[in-house]
Amino acid sequence: MSPHLSFITVCKGRLAHLEQTLPLLAAQPGTEAIVVDYGCPQDTGSWVRERFPRVKVVAVDDDPGFCVARGRNLGAAAASAPWLCFVDADVKLREGFAAWAREHARGRHYYRALPPSEEVWGTCICSAEDFEGAGAYDEAFRGWGGEDDDLYVRLEDSGCLPSGFPAGLLEAIAHGDATRLAQYEIKDKRIHNRVSQVYVAAKRHLAKLLGRPLSLEERTRLFAESQKGVQSTPLGDRAVVLEISLPPDPRLPSHDGWALEQTIVYRFLPTP
Repeated sequence: MSPHLSFITVCKGRLAHLEQTLPLLAAQPGTEAIVVDYGCPQDTGSWVRERFPRVKVVAVDDDPGFCVARGRNLGAAAASAPWLCFVDADVKLREGFAAWAREHARGRHYYRALPPSEEVWGTCICSAEDFEGAGAYDEAFRGWGGEDDDLYVRLEDSGCLPSGFPAGLLEAIAHGDATRLAQYEIKDKRIHNRVSQVYVAAKRHLAKLLGRPLSLEERTRLFAESQKGVQSTPLGDRAVVLEISLPPDPRLPSHDGWALEQTIVYRFLPTP
């Protein structure tokens, strides 16, 4: 029987967590499981193949870094079910999760745990069709977090309604930020969060002004500039974090030696 739901988990340096979560995930009826071994130094792929031969393994061996967005996209490309569930290696699925999805999930909706919590923030159910229609995860993200919020916004932009599944169907494995940020050069969650905010805002504004989506090359460059600006600006400083020069509009001619320069400026201001 074809699976109704494909679980997608990306793993790098989290084998100890996957040892606890994969048995529960693989036991969900009517589903398939896909583990993306993103250059895991613990050889996650071999461990999965040996102990769970029915679980699909996708290997990434061409990137010494870690791009969870790319890993999730590769996992989704290997999925055969009409519904996708992205779940991190440190999240346990309780019995009945797949049954809930089969009974309640509807197209043009995406589902997250309610009430929400940071520990399970990236767990998301959506149809494969809606995921593709929203443009999948943005692979320009090269840090912790943000790629999930960006996807949720684009799912809504494409017409999907935000919905929820009971948070009690999940259980996160407790761990500290040292584990959470182990694969990233920046070891401060606040910096990662600020980079994501600047990048997503700038990307959306530019796409609207230019009248087209940004290419991956453009987005990668924009993310790098956002990261550079945030890292060089102390938290609470009113200095500019990111400044983008817009191309001139040829329909607005210059006169008397003057030209209009258009820029978008982003800065973080302390809240009252």
